[in-house]
Amino acid sequence: MPRLINLDRYLKRRGQSWFYHRRVPTGLLDQDSRAPVVRQALGTRDLAAARRARDLLEAADDERWSAMMAGKRTALSDDRHASAVRMALALGFGYVPAADLAETANWPDLAERFEAVMPTDTPPTVVDAALGLAEAPSAKFSDALEVYCTEINRAELAKKSERQLQKWRVIPERAIRTFTELIGDKELTSITRADAVKFYRHWLDKVSPTDPKVAPMSASSGNRQIGELRKLYRAYFDHVHDDPDRPNPFRGLSFKEADDKKRPAFSDAWMIDHFLMGTSLKELNIEARAILWTMIETGARPSEICNLRAENISIDDAVPHLLIAERLDPLDPRQLKTTSSKRYVPLVGAALAALKRFPRGFERYREKEEALSATINKYLTDNGLRETSKHSLYSIRHSFEDRMIRAGFDVELRIALFGHTLQRPVYGDAGGLAWKAARLSDLALPFDPRNLS
Repeated sequence: MPRLINLDRYLKRRGQSWFYHRRVPTGLLDQDSRAPVVRQALGTRDLAAARRARDLLEAADDERWSAMMAGKRTALSDDRHASAVRMALALGFGYVPAADLAETANWPDLAERFEAVMPTDTPPTVVDAALGLAEAPSAKFSDALEVYCTEINRAELAKKSERQLQKWRVIPERAIRTFTELIGDKELTSITRADAVKFYRHWLDKVSPTDPKVAPMSASSGNRQIGELRKLYRAYFDHVHDDPDRPNPFRGLSFKEADDKKRPAFSDAWMIDHFLMGTSLKELNIEARAILWTMIETGARPSEICNLRAENISIDDAVPHLLIAERLDPLDPRQLKTTSSKRYVPLVGAALAALKRFPRGFERYREKEEALSATINKYLTDNGLRETSKHSLYSIRHSFEDRMIRAGFDVELRIALFGHTLQRPVYGDAGGLAWKAARLSDLALPFDPRNLS
């Protein structure tokens, strides 16, 4: 038999008025300043209105206590303002600051609000709610970032490893720091279009310096910082203030990025002579060597190879392969670049030899893909192993795609092996692992296994 819901839970009556009355959970008595009992006048004698108010307060307390149990912050706003907002909603009209009411409210709205506070026993929280007298909490970009991380985007960020999360926070934190140094640590509500334009001009001087002796920074660097502030501003007011249409001072501010950013690809001959057959890599540490070999024959991203675990590497299967996938363990998560990055990649040639040598992955570079890239790129530079000055480790990934194109691989097979997004529904398994392995075997470059001993 289904459990009956108590329609009047947490409601108590005193005289003719209703109150919200709820005990604080035992485990939170030392954390909630309202303990042991939350008691809130609802400002109404009508049971239906009291139930509506109770529902809002109940939901707010459930969320507050869940956050406390998880060790998270509960809210940016002070209790008085949050209470006023909830109470205003319960009374049937949203919270509007008094100054805004004076400018925008119509007479019926004002009359309804004054009617709600006319009784002499009206609680102060109801007066604050109806007349917009509770001072709104101030928030700065650092607060907006915290709300974004702990509330707005918490589920998505939980998929990142600790190292990935640290990297992710670098850009918004740097943008906030630069804005604060340039404009000041202003409250979000006081940031003007002039402030945003000043920030834009700061980056304009870096992207397009007037002094020919100053090297320009990339347009993408400026766009990332401006974009982060624009995103945080929009997300904060949408989530916290339910104001998605608030004019964003950073709107429309960006720099045109160059279209010629494609890295050059290493030629097959260069990779064979210098990376696979010759001894040019003999002084490079063996794990970095093996990762480079794996990249040559799989086209996988350095970060994907660095973070392989034993469960992702299947050497003894009928078709040896890698599984590049997210780690879903909540205690040790890791997110892929995109959802389409999840894929099975056959192991052939030098990649198979490398993973046989390291069947449990690359412990030295786990969660350290930047260190790997820096190590290999420095080695290539110091030893004259860049085919041109624009070549880098990532050029190997471009070489893999060029080799697939020359071999006649269709677009969908290249996308499946590369982990890119296919702009249509995916059907089937793109030919199967054995078929993909056969195609890749035809591409495999010659290598000297002694170079990995």
